[in-house]
Amino acid sequence: MPEPRVHEASGESVLHGGELTDPGVTSLAQALARAARLRTEPAIRLIDGEGRESLLRYAELLDDAARVLGGLRATGTAPGDLVVLQPADDRALLGAFWACVLGDFVPVPVSRALDAPAVDAICRRLGGARLLRDPSGLRHPGPARWDADADRRSAPAVLVLTAGSTGTPKAVALTHGQVLGRSHGTARANDLGPHSVTFNWMPLDHVSGLVMFHIRDVVTAATQIHAPRDWVLADPLRWLDVVHRHRVDTTWAANSAFEALTARLADAGRTGERRWDLSCLRYVMNGGAPVRPRTVRRAVAALAAHGMPGDAMRPGWGMSETSSGVVDHRMDLDSVRDSDRHVPVGRPHPGVSVRVVDDSQQVLPLGELGHLQVKGAPVFSGYYGEDELSGRAFTPDGWFRTGDMAFVRDGALTVTGSADDLITQDGRSCQGHEIEAEVDALGFVEAGGTAACVLDNGELAVFCVLRPEGPAPEQTGPRIAELVLDRFGVRVAHVVPMAAADIPRTPTGKPRRAVLRAGFRPPPGALTHDRESRTLPCT
Repeated sequence: MPEPRVHEASGESVLHGGELTDPGVTSLAQALARAARLRTEPAIRLIDGEGRESLLRYAELLDDAARVLGGLRATGTAPGDLVVLQPADDRALLGAFWACVLGDFVPVPVSRALDAPAVDAICRRLGGARLLRDPSGLRHPGPARWDADADRRSAPAVLVLTAGSTGTPKAVALTHGQVLGRSHGTARANDLGPHSVTFNWMPLDHVSGLVMFHIRDVVTAATQIHAPRDWVLADPLRWLDVVHRHRVDTTWAANSAFEALTARLADAGRTGERRWDLSCLRYVMNGGAPVRPRTVRRAVAALAAHGMPGDAMRPGWGMSETSSGVVDHRMDLDSVRDSDRHVPVGRPHPGVSVRVVDDSQQVLPLGELGHLQVKGAPVFSGYYGEDELSGRAFTPDGWFRTGDMAFVRDGALTVTGSADDLITQDGRSCQGHEIEAEVDALGFVEAGGTAACVLDNGELAVFCVLRPEGPAPEQTGPRIAELVLDRFGVRVAHVVPMAAADIPRTPTGKPRRAVLRAGFRPPPGALTHDRESRTLPCT
């Protein structure tokens, strides 16, 4: 892969991922047909909520999709129609998704956790999109014909709903060309192909599970394994069981999952539980949420004790609007310290460029913090049905405004967090996730049990899940406020003890700060900051 070029001569904060070569197909349907020809043995392994495994050949998936396609056509579904997908299991979801792809319908996968009124609201918002929950009733006895030669690169392939961590979820329209560009680019950057064995446990209705893993692995004809998120989180050691048993080389998770895994491994070590051979791992992406230095170091150390290579962990960055992850790199663990505020997320994949600009859209010198913008083959063209919003999302010269803050140094991009998450007081600033990391490390807060955000009145609130064996809340409040003031120079106005289930989070573990902000009311038990004494007495 060509090395990214950095504008060292001018000192500008711009990185290019190099040229993107031809993926060899012009539609996702062609990619599935190619995978079916290349891989005759079962290449998809689906694990259910009880841990039972089932196998699926790419050719079987193609045949299943073509039979459901016939049923969709028979009910009047036409090319370009939107179809909201909420099947009860992953195999049914994949069959319905690919049926839409073959028929030039636009699939919109949604979470199974959404209740009927929420799904109905999505259908109405999308202009009366059709809802498909049970594709089995549409299967025809024989597979329907579809146009294998059509060039669909500019046509919409899928609508994915954003997580809404900073506001209202949006419908991101991704074309065949954008998804193919991302899949082929990351395959080139990370040496992925038919030899790869990947493991994903994000839902297949999420951009990470569907686009970052499943579709990429169809494009590369890789062996792919999928498991329910709740099944893994119920015991994170199951993650390692799957890696060990199937010799997985590629997997991923967000920072909070690595924290949970590290804690579980520590418990397993004390009780003498089983060991794993993780020497097969070579690409363990850490993305989907801010990457914390302390978490990375501890996770790598814990996994290395079971044979994971020290350079397998690769921090990365991406979003629904970029067809998922488009930046990552092999991390040099020796260059990361627990006290660091950030971890570089690396270099853009082929076909992707990033830059950092100031408030007036001028490219910043290397090392200066500013607004992250991205351009390239995987970047979407706009939000569905939101022309005005889509127009504001892009600069006049075609760069997408990501809403994240970042800087470029030593040929790598470092993303510090969302601009909406930036906390500024008296000339000092930090990100909410930085406060969360420091509070989590205090010892009396549950791991990953903190959320920090600025309220509508400008005050800073810290929501946290306190350990029952810790000090009394009236003692923990002042300690949290003192820590944040000393570390970042910003004052905490409220410390709010909460139950873990009451902190709303995205599928990748990021707190939904907009929801917390909108619903905040100083409840009984909230500890309110007294600015004069800098203490947090009970109210």
